[in-house]
Amino acid sequence: MATIKCLIQSNKANANIYVRLSIDRNNVYKRRTGYVVNPDNWSQKKGAPKPNDESLKRLKTDLDDLCTKIEQKLNLATAQSIEINGNWLQDTIDEILNKKKKTDLDRLSNYFQFYIDSLPNKVDSKGRRGVSKSTLTKYNTILGKIKDFEKHQKKNYYVKDVDLKFRQDIIEYFTDVENLATNTTGRYIKFIKTVCYDARKIGIETNHQLDLIKGYTEKVPKIFLTFDELEIIERKKYIRAALENARDWLIIGCYIGQRVSDLLVLTKENIYNRNGLELIELTQRKTGKLVAIPLHPKVQEILERRNGNFPEKLSSQRFNEYIKDVAKLAEINQMIEGSCLDKETNRKKHGSYQKWELVTSHICRRSFASNFYGTIPTALLISITAHSTEKQFLEYIGKTTNDFADQIAKYWNDAYIKANEQPPMIVLKKAN
Repeated sequence: MATIKCLIQSNKANANIYVRLSIDRNNVYKRRTGYVVNPDNWSQKKGAPKPNDESLKRLKTDLDDLCTKIEQKLNLATAQSIEINGNWLQDTIDEILNKKKKTDLDRLSNYFQFYIDSLPNKVDSKGRRGVSKSTLTKYNTILGKIKDFEKHQKKNYYVKDVDLKFRQDIIEYFTDVENLATNTTGRYIKFIKTVCYDARKIGIETNHQLDLIKGYTEKVPKIFLTFDELEIIERKKYIRAALENARDWLIIGCYIGQRVSDLLVLTKENIYNRNGLELIELTQRKTGKLVAIPLHPKVQEILERRNGNFPEKLSSQRFNEYIKDVAKLAEINQMIEGSCLDKETNRKKHGSYQKWELVTSHICRRSFASNFYGTIPTALLISITAHSTEKQFLEYIGKTTNDFADQIAKYWNDAYIKANEQPPMIVLKKAN
């Protein structure tokens, strides 16, 4: 049976009075009441002030009343299967003593909705207002997961409850119940933390452990189509017109490095002639950045074959379906590690697959970045892919410290040979 008792832990003149809630031997919580007392006027045996004067009698009455109300709320919370912990005890004390009246926005799910509603008017660090439709969808998805988590836990969470234990509990829920991929779970943790930081800015109480909460990313294979594979796909004859059409979009995508949301909406109106140079110009939907890409000969060939027009329009869903077929028929079937959608669980499953199975619309942008890295200055590549930083770009294509060293050595070798017309001073060797 739970017991509730008051105690002090100091011999100083104004010692804080605590409430001690003992559920069982392994679950004991102590929190400050906000009351203080001189230790000389405190009975350790009774856990109460000595009734030496009227003020001490009133203090005893107040503490007795507090403990009675905590017990009542404890019985109610237990009946509702609400988790009892130190945070619950502190919240209950504060509520009884009217120290802090909770508002609707103190609830995690409520503040999440408030944050989502404010996104169209938020201004980023570069002065841009609003967010993309995909960003709104992403936050709404996470909010739905949080509400499902609360139902599963039979508990309503407040912003201040987002601590290290919350992190562990929701990770276990996302992994074991929702069966989310590792990187999806790690990304959701980052977004929850972002929303809590936003709540802190407007005065909503957050947990002191919030800064310690970290999201995470697990390295996954970076799948892209090499120039040789693109050549095979380009030369392959497809019987179905839909696959020919998707093949052309795929080739264009791999030579302009744009997201599918910006790729499949291109028309001849996006082509400009600037000082004799033909460019594809577009404003990226996700970032709002204006991007100008010189027409690659491969792209020019496709446009000329189509009388200056881009391939016929199709949805991103159909594009994803068709380019798998395109790669399969082109026999892009090397066995590689990756993650593929399991139709039974509707989740991605890691394993070894034929490469065509891992081809999705995202392969366009990554193929461009990976194939041209090292031959085109990174800054110029970033101007096209529109990554925020060079670090982000390099992580995107999976480059490591050893890759950088190899590239620098190659540059030095090339420069030395050109300047001296002599054998290289550094011999590049592949590690065994």
